[in-house]
Amino acid sequence: MGTEKKYSVIELAELLGVPRTTINDWLSKYSMYIDFTVQGKRRVYTDSSLAVLKEISGLRNSGMSSVDIEAELAKRHPVRAEPELPEAAPSSSVPQKDGEKVSHSSPPVAQDPAAKKENEFQLIAQRQSEELGKVIGETFQNMALRMEELERLNRAQNSRTKVWMGATAFVMVLLLTGAYFSYKQVMLFSRANTELKQEAVDTNQQLQMLHRQSIELVAGTKGFRDNIALLEKQLKEQQETFEKNINSVKQNFEKVQQEHQSRLSAEREKNSALLKMKEAELALEKEKFAAERLKFLRDMERMSSDNENIVNELKKKIEEQKTDEKKAVSPPVPAKPENTPGTVK
Repeated sequence: MGTEKKYSVIELAELLGVPRTTINDWLSKYSMYIDFTVQGKRRVYTDSSLAVLKEISGLRNSGMSSVDIEAELAKRHPVRAEPELPEAAPSSSVPQKDGEKVSHSSPPVAQDPAAKKENEFQLIAQRQSEELGKVIGETFQNMALRMEELERLNRAQNSRTKVWMGATAFVMVLLLTGAYFSYKQVMLFSRANTELKQEAVDTNQQLQMLHRQSIELVAGTKGFRDNIALLEKQLKEQQETFEKNINSVKQNFEKVQQEHQSRLSAEREKNSALLKMKEAELALEKEKFAAERLKFLRDMERMSSDNENIVNELKKKIEEQKTDEKKAVSPPVPAKPENTPGTVK
């Protein structure tokens, strides 16, 4: 147990992926099946506690109720007793009455194993009875909730029935209103039919009058046709005159265009001859420039060779001058005496 990992409520909530309030609810409901230890003033839980909580989460996700989950846990796990703190056991398990004083400084009274085991059995029995009472209370509470739900459904059904009855009455009123308006429409259609028949008689009379007027118009159509023929003849004459004028203008335009073309050709030939003359002059100038350039290059070559000769002569004179200066600066070397038989070196 010394190496077993301990978990807090927050860590259990993170591992299981459920809210902390849900974990606290499960720990209070199914505490007799979940192992824990007390460190200081808080509870810590082990891997076995985490496994039981995972089972509870799986059973809850499968759709089981709290009673079914507790029954399933009772089949799989034994009932566990809560560990007691030696100093805090009297204050945490038994409520104090007003005016009762408890001395925390007195040392705990040692109990024999049999009495301790009996106390544990009593505690387990008390917890089981409390859980059983809680289960019965939850059962009655669920029954009350179901009865309230049934009453609510009954009230909803009654209100729905009233709504359907009101809707049926409203539909009947609509049908009666529709029948009344249909009767009025039939009467209006009958009256309109009578008026249409009268209008048909009036229209027939008007058609007869129009027929007589058309006969009169046909009689006057001959003069209208003569006028149309005269207008067509005049239009044809105007068209012929217009075509003649167009042909005359076209001929004049072509004549002017030919004259313009001839003038342009003459100008073009004149410009071409002038251009050829300018090209010949330009070619002559190019030849002159080439000859002058060649002469200039030859003069430059000749001057370059003359300059080289002058430079060489100057170099030679400078070297001769340096040689003369060296000779003038250096002292004369004495002549060596000749060796005679009587002299000593």
